[in-house]
This record gives sequence, C-alpha cells and structure tokens, in this order.
Amino acid sequence: MSGRSSKRVSTVVAMASAFVLAMSSGAWANWSSTINSWTDGGGSNGQSRYWADQSYSEIIFKGCTVQGGKDTTGVELWDYDALSSNDFYGEKTFTNCFNGSTYASRGEYTGLPEESDYFFQLDNVGGGSNACCLLWATYAGVDTTLEDA
Repeated sequence: MSGRSSKRVSTVVAMASAFVLAMSSGAWANWSSTINSWTDGGGSNGQSRYWADQSYSEIIFKGCTVQGGKDTTGVELWDYDALSSNDFYGEKTFTNCFNGSTYASRGEYTGLPEESDYFFQLDNVGGGSNACCLLWATYAGVDTTLEDA
C-alpha cells in the first residue's frame, strides 16, 4: 500500500472511531449531583443520569428531606436497553440520609454485568405509593470503586 493510501485509510478509521465515540451514550462511572423534588418512577423528575459499570455500583444519598410522607425512600437500580425491556437489579430502602446533612444512605450492588447505561430511580418516596411525596437530597452520587470504606 502506498503512503498516500495508508494515510487515507488511517483518516477514515479515525473519523469512524470519532463518530462511534460521539454517538455513544455519554455514560461515565462516578458522578454526584443533588435531587430536587423527585417522586416515584422514572422520567425527568425521578430518574438519574446514566453511568457505566463493571460489577459494582454504590448509590449514595446525603441530606435527605421528604414532603408529604415518612423519612424513607426506595432506590431502584436499572439498566437501559433500547431494543428490549430494561433490566432491574433490585431496590434498596434509604432512611439514614434523613438524620441530617452528614448522614449517608448507601445501596451497594455487586456482580453486575458490564453496562454503559445504568440509572437509578425512586420508588415509595415517603413510604407512599402512586407518587404521593417529593424528595430532596443535598448529595446524590454513584461510586463504582470498591476501595472506598
């Protein structure tokens, strides 16, 4: 192959790689944010951003308050599947984060398949059902490392 042809092939491969990267879900591993007036279920008012994982995820809330119910919320772990139904990996009940801004509720999930579109959503906010209550958290985060204590 001539030098000119190999440069052309390299350019095409680089452009294709950039396109695939640009079209990916944009998921990453660890992140943190806040929760403002979320309720049960998914959608923009109760579903987290996506993240990538390989075997372990920990969801952490701090500084929780609830309007219209008890100091409790369920946190469900899912992965998004565009061509089939989403996979459910369980629900953890968070109560400790309601004890003050420095108290954390943690939900650990292990043995997870490698995915790039995990997300969590709330369930039974305030101990109620049918989106009765609203939740706030000063910290909501995902940690995918096992080294943290």
